Amino acid sequence: MQATLTELHRETAKIVRPVIHGQRTVTITDYGQPRAKISPVYERQEVTEDQLRDSVISDQAILDALAESRE
Repeated sequence: MQATLTELHRETAKIVRPVIHGQRTVTITDYGQPRAKISPVYERQEVTEDQLRDSVISDQAILDALAESRE
């Protein structure tokens, strides 16, 4: 996705929120030229139903992962 500096200024949350959730990287342009990129710190990991079904995850492991993701 691309956004101009003006769009970023006017619609910051709309542009940045998908980046925060790991869904995309945004290229910021100025006068039609790419100037910067905003990207998620952590890449989103996709897990298939089979992988999820086959894994055994404890409640504590889930709580630890949530706490780590909030740091």
